[in-house]
Amino acid sequence: MLAAIVICGSIGLFGGPGLVADDPGPAPGPSSEDPAAPEPGSDSDLDTALLALGVLLAGLASAAPGAALGLRPPPGHLVVFVPGHGQPHARQAFADMVKAMGLEEGDARYFEYGWVTGDADPVRASQRAPVGPAAGALNAYLGGLSAEGRPIWLVGFSKGGAVIAETIAAWDDGAYGPSQAVRGATLLDPPLARGVHGLLQSAGRLQGWLPDDGGYDPVECAFVLLGCRDRRRFLGDAAGVEVLVVRNPKAGITSFSDRPDGLRVLDAPDLGPGFWQQALANPLALPGRVVAAHHSVLSDPAVARCVVTEMWAPGSCAFGGAPSPPAWQVPLRPWRGVRTM
Repeated sequence: MLAAIVICGSIGLFGGPGLVADDPGPAPGPSSEDPAAPEPGSDSDLDTALLALGVLLAGLASAAPGAALGLRPPPGHLVVFVPGHGQPHARQAFADMVKAMGLEEGDARYFEYGWVTGDADPVRASQRAPVGPAAGALNAYLGGLSAEGRPIWLVGFSKGGAVIAETIAAWDDGAYGPSQAVRGATLLDPPLARGVHGLLQSAGRLQGWLPDDGGYDPVECAFVLLGCRDRRRFLGDAAGVEVLVVRNPKAGITSFSDRPDGLRVLDAPDLGPGFWQQALANPLALPGRVVAAHHSVLSDPAVARCVVTEMWAPGSCAFGGAPSPPAWQVPLRPWRGVRTM
């Protein structure tokens, strides 16, 4: 593989299509004062080839992996990352995704739950912060960032996705300040379930080490006579924010299963067993399977590509292949890992 990269890059350095700048065109012919061309096979040929190889390898080593694959987000955009329950500092939690997206250091910003709870320990802060106050803190943080005049895209994982959903729903209702700087948001396997499933996702409020949605509840009931509404429906439409949910239904308890009207939801690729399939095949392995499926959206290059694609053209991301069948329709088989694209 490396040999192929070196060959392709060397072709680019010497005027053909490659990984370097565009061909400036044919060089001017030698004048009468130019030094004589070296004889074929001379030391000068070898020195030139070694120099070209060194330049190529240095360029590849210094470039972000995402950039080398043409995955850079639109110029001038800021990406704000919001971590999940029990995660460390956001910079550490999203390190792999930032690298895969090809983000420059100055184009990434990180929300911290310590701004809500005052805890110096980021893990403890992420466990204690309720989603409501966290949404208020995120809104204030974005208000400061908007002063830079740069378009903003939000990326939240797990509880961080619920915090973003709560913030955007408040914008839809006219609360907080203007959100013109925020163009879109990608929610990665957020716990946006309702009903009994939603109550189970709030178990972390009782025990910090359990997964937790921060008390997020998508159903709002103002008055009994007026009924209730699902704030996930058409999330972001009123505020002018494009919202995409990338979930892994095979994570089971940490995800959600319905598709609210007006909310764009994509299922991340995963060849592993579903929640109930794993429970029937090997219950002891179920907790590990749930964790692996839940966190797979952070390490899958296909998901990183999806985020960047959405930033360029909202509505354009799609994962290849047919949707996964329900777990009960799939023959039991050992989990062979998470498929990436």
